[in-house]
Amino acid sequence: MSTSSNIKLILYFNFVIFLISFLPASSLMASRSVSLPLFQTSNFPPEDNNHRIQVMTPSGFKLCLEGRAFQPGEILLVRLEGTASIEQAWINGSGQKFYFFRKNSSGETKYYAFFGLDGELEPGEQSFELVIQKGDKSWEVTRFNLHLEGREYRKRKLRVASKYVEPPEELRERIEREAEIIRVIFSMVTPDWLGDGPFIRPHSGPVTACFGDQRLYNNQRLSFHSGVDLAASPGDKVVAANSGKVALASDFYFSGKIVILDHGLGLFTTYHHLDRITVRRGQMVKKGEIIGLAGSSGLSTGPHLHWSARVGQSRIDPLSLLALSFPGKE
Repeated sequence: MSTSSNIKLILYFNFVIFLISFLPASSLMASRSVSLPLFQTSNFPPEDNNHRIQVMTPSGFKLCLEGRAFQPGEILLVRLEGTASIEQAWINGSGQKFYFFRKNSSGETKYYAFFGLDGELEPGEQSFELVIQKGDKSWEVTRFNLHLEGREYRKRKLRVASKYVEPPEELRERIEREAEIIRVIFSMVTPDWLGDGPFIRPHSGPVTACFGDQRLYNNQRLSFHSGVDLAASPGDKVVAANSGKVALASDFYFSGKIVILDHGLGLFTTYHHLDRITVRRGQMVKKGEIIGLAGSSGLSTGPHLHWSARVGQSRIDPLSLLALSFPGKE
């Protein structure tokens, strides 16, 4: 991607964010706010090991949260059910908004959201609120707490080229520009679900480095590993973990050749250190479609695939995606 293209991309995203800032703020709502406890549900099939809880609102809406675990670094699939019509709804938490989207299936309307618990979120009680605008334009705000279990991360020491620990001064501007591009991409929310059912692994190789590993490079720079590394040979095919839109296909200093897929509703997956990229920005790809070939570009100690996921600004373990039954395509 050229410098002029990068600048245009940033200006475009900032313009969209500027427009979003004029949406009505929750502080202007005529709402009734209540705090309710969560309780375990028993109307889910017991054959898997996922954790599930629900909360009822005063007007009868039911909020169901499901995840592999209630821990930092996990994604929660959230369903909102009720007989009254819903104009819009979202969850506030961790300084972010997680929006619901409407899906019609077999004549029934359902509402879903993806809720990310950042990998460095403090364990213990965390406060959230469910905001609903009903069909009659009235508002309801329900506050609830979610208890997060602790999560232990490994510590690892790695040796890499010194230019990745202390980048040359002439490259600092490039590194900052690339970080800003990624930050802006993750701040955008596509208002539709682009995925198609459950996620799949982008490569069959075993996990060689875990989400959250505390990495000390050359005994100098400590880094939080925001994804998983999958063993791969140079030239191995890398496929899309789910259907979506290519938000980025470029060559960055640390990430090397990188692809970011937007699956909608603030959910992204990223694929780093590729040897070759076979898709372009703006292209729609299907689950299982080849998006590149594995390699060792950028900050890498050898051929592998670094696979990561985000819900907004929340860094989540991509393996947690595999535990959930995501909605199919419209």
